[in-house]
Amino acid sequence: MFGQKTQPGWFFSSARHVEAMNRLVYLVECREPVAVLSGPDGSGRSRVLERVGRELRRAGDRVVSLSLSGLDSEGVLWLLVNRLSIGLLTGGVLRRHELLNRLRDELSGLAQCGTHTTLLLDDVHRAEADAGSVLRFLVSLAASGSASLSVVAAVESEIPEELGEHVYLPVRLEQFSAAESADFATELLQRLGLETELMDAGTVRALHEVTRGLPQRLQQLCELLHTWHEAWPSADLSAETVRMVAAEAFSRTVPEAPPLRALRMA
Repeated sequence: MFGQKTQPGWFFSSARHVEAMNRLVYLVECREPVAVLSGPDGSGRSRVLERVGRELRRAGDRVVSLSLSGLDSEGVLWLLVNRLSIGLLTGGVLRRHELLNRLRDELSGLAQCGTHTTLLLDDVHRAEADAGSVLRFLVSLAASGSASLSVVAAVESEIPEELGEHVYLPVRLEQFSAAESADFATELLQRLGLETELMDAGTVRALHEVTRGLPQRLQQLCELLHTWHEAWPSADLSAETVRMVAAEAFSRTVPEAPPLRALRMA
């Protein structure tokens, strides 16, 4: 669901994810130039950004979403130009400064038309080092007020130097608590059609322990448990089963057979 999600339409409304979304939307609505969302991989950064974009589009913002993973400065710049549908002259290769000027003019033009632009930049910590130069340009443009622009960046932990000076209120995601993991797993398994009455307290506790409270891992594990239970409906959904399936969760492989001790005796 979060991060590398397999059910993009579902947003699990845990209190911390809803709060993170609301804070980011509020910062953009207040026209803060930069907002940063941080959290460990699997904590829900990508899904929160996706929901933020949806809410801002409803409010009339022009929203551009972009993952910076593996991109250098040239890649970031060209993707931004493309996503903003900036017209480029044919018959020659534009130099870097020309692309930056086109980007600045486009954003300034949108501002003059009363349109606020929000850039949702995911996986900023996975960008190439030289991508920081484009970030500095965007942040400078947003902070100057010459363009109606907000930059919302998602990172794993440390706030990049290019952003830090202008971050008013960083938003942090953490792993789920045991209670939140239980709510998450219960709701998802019910949506998948699994009877959660089969789970006892030990099973729920095991779900939290083997996934370390990370929503992405919880989703992957719940989906495999659902597949496993469809194959062997007579087997107990026990803590032992959870730990067995967890060993396969990230290879997306279902065990060949349930353990004998997990089978219900007639």
